[in-house]
Amino acid sequence: MAAVLRALLVLQAAFALTATLGMVALMAFDPAYAVVPALAATALFALAALLPRRWALWTVLGLEGVALCGVWLQQVAALLPQLGSTVNLTALLTTIALPAVVLALTLRLLAAR
Repeated sequence: MAAVLRALLVLQAAFALTATLGMVALMAFDPAYAVVPALAATALFALAALLPRRWALWTVLGLEGVALCGVWLQQVAALLPQLGSTVNLTALLTTIALPAVVLALTLRLLAAR
């Protein structure tokens, strides 16, 4: 189960790096927009490497909880007429399904300890 969780964290970090490249391309190739997403991807890679440690599991739990709360807040903000949100299969898989599965696996690993 830890190997699956590690693979999902690496996959999530790879998605974050791909999204970072797309964001930098859309923002006139300004590298300032890549700082925070690159740090988040680096943190996910580091957590995947340090996964057997208990504090790493708790950190993954916190990060995925924040990610899921962020999606919820984005959808609440999209209720305003000035803001909008596009919901498609890719967004559902990468922002809801993947963090939810990682969260569930992390909780299962913590319960097993």
